Amino acid sequence: MDSLKSIPALISKWLSACVSMVVSLLLLAFPGFLKRWLSDPMILQIEEYHGMSSRNQLFGALELYLQNKISPSTRLLKIAQTRKDGIFSTHFSDRQEFEDVYEDIQLKWKFNIISKESNHPSLSSKRKQYFELIFDLEHQEKVMNSYLPHVLERFKAMKEERKLVKLHTLARLDPFKIKWDAINLEHPATFETLAMDLELKTAVLEDLEKFVKRKEFYQKVGRAWKRGYLLYGPPGTGKSSLVAAIANYLKFDIYDLQLTHLKSDMELRKALIATTNKSILVIEDIDCSQAELQDRNYGKGSKKNESEGQQITLSGLLNFTDGLWSSCGEERIFIFTTNHKSKLDPALLRSGRMDMHIHMSYCSYEGFKTLASNYLGICGHHPLFEKIESLLKNTKVTPAQVAEALMKSEDAEVALQGLITLLKEKRYKGDEYRDEGAEEHLTYFI
Repeated sequence: MDSLKSIPALISKWLSACVSMVVSLLLLAFPGFLKRWLSDPMILQIEEYHGMSSRNQLFGALELYLQNKISPSTRLLKIAQTRKDGIFSTHFSDRQEFEDVYEDIQLKWKFNIISKESNHPSLSSKRKQYFELIFDLEHQEKVMNSYLPHVLERFKAMKEERKLVKLHTLARLDPFKIKWDAINLEHPATFETLAMDLELKTAVLEDLEKFVKRKEFYQKVGRAWKRGYLLYGPPGTGKSSLVAAIANYLKFDIYDLQLTHLKSDMELRKALIATTNKSILVIEDIDCSQAELQDRNYGKGSKKNESEGQQITLSGLLNFTDGLWSSCGEERIFIFTTNHKSKLDPALLRSGRMDMHIHMSYCSYEGFKTLASNYLGICGHHPLFEKIESLLKNTKVTPAQVAEALMKSEDAEVALQGLITLLKEKRYKGDEYRDEGAEEHLTYFI
């Protein structure tokens, strides 16, 4: 009887030994497959919103990053086009799946949409969107510390490649509220098409390149990561085109600030704080805005404005460009333009406010050749160029006037002859523009 009772125990030991032997053989024969089969899955959930209203930045990054992971076999995609952007954008369908590989780790993404109907008739249904990331538990540390940061870096690069530069202008919603409205910047100006002095153009480009690469330097010396440029010179010399070229080159949005549209320094601060990083704040014709501000603050009716709290000052703007408020944001450029540098308040010109003073002067021969290439397609030499070069040495004509002359005919001979006529007329008439502050093409303030 005792021997019979021990039979089940023997069978159990034998079966355990067999299972162990089979597992050992499988581990030796198919280590990768069995390892994945035995691993527990890990699931990360990335919801669209974190808390009540803060949008999850990782969710936004995944919306763009996973567009490159859409399988060729996918049969359902949502496509949209907005009036402002003018390009097609892809949106994911519910339960859409994606596959990714990172350092030999197999990863699976899934996009989910959950809609909950509200029982209250006045409330709309709630919509919840989230991504799921599924991978083997053993890779948790590498996914968290390496893969997800990799996704964010790729997202930033893809965003820069696809970025459309925006032009923002202030709009007043009511007597107490303002907001920035944005449209795509359609200005085609580039540094290649700018009719600027070649040395000046090179200096500006080198300064921009140095600026965007010196984040650690600015932090080390305790300065806000910003750069200021004062563009001055006669009308038509390309100040606005240079602003557009800088924006297109860096892919920075432009915020066009009209100071006279604001009522107080408090409103000015709200408008400036609402600008984003990697942006250019532009105040054109700062000499005119300066005069308007002085009239408003010190002229008739100033007491009434002060009593109503409607007062904006030049110092309020300057405090944002180099005071404590200047640290509210990173990688920003401030650009002031003026036709008359000599009329500016000395406070605007002091070192530390505008890092470079750039004189946008009359058209040079090098600038003319750029315009001839732009408008007439002449990339080499033309028999009339020597005569034009001689006239430009003793004639003050703006790039805008040269461009206007070249646009009058598609026939290069006719257009160039028309320009020669214009230069002769300008040479005899002279030019009324005078600015005592325009002695040098470029001034640096370190």
